[in-house]
Amino acid sequence: MPTFIFFRRSKELERIRGANIDDIEKALAKYYKETLSFGGEGHSMLESNTTTANVSSSTIESDHNRLEQAAKERFGDIIEGQTMTTIRLRLPDIANPVNIRLSTDRTLNDVRHLLCDTITLFETTPFQFMEPPAMKIKLEDENKTISEAKLTNAVLTIKKI
Repeated sequence: MPTFIFFRRSKELERIRGANIDDIEKALAKYYKETLSFGGEGHSMLESNTTTANVSSSTIESDHNRLEQAAKERFGDIIEGQTMTTIRLRLPDIANPVNIRLSTDRTLNDVRHLLCDTITLFETTPFQFMEPPAMKIKLEDENKTISEAKLTNAVLTIKKI
C-alpha cells in the first residue's frame, strides 16, 4: 500500500496510507503554505486594483534603477591595477537582482551604506546579507574586503530582520 509521509526538520508531520488524492492534496497545500522561503507581504500579480499594482511596481523599478546608478557613481572609478567584481543583490520586493560593480578591496559595509543612503526603506528597517542557500553573513564579517570574504561575483539576498 502506498504511504506518503511528510517531514520537516527530521520530524514526521503527517502520514497518509493509501492513494487518497484529496488527503494528499490537502497535506501538500497545508505544509507548502507553512514553508514559504521568504516571509513578508510580497506583491501579487493578480491584484484586482491594477492602479495600485502599477504604482507599486514602478516605485520598486525606480529603486532598482536608482540603486544601480548610485553604485556606478560611488564605486565606478577604476584605479590602475584594481580588481573589479560584480555583486548581484536580491532585494525584497524586486524580482530582478541589482548588479553592483565594485573593487574587491571594498567591503559589504560599503554596500550596506549604499543601500541605506539610496533606498529609504533600509534607513529604518534592519536587514542582513545572506549567501545562498541560507548562510547568514555575520555583521563583523561585513568589514572584510569582498576578496577576503570570498564574495567575488556573488549573489547575495537582502533579508529584512
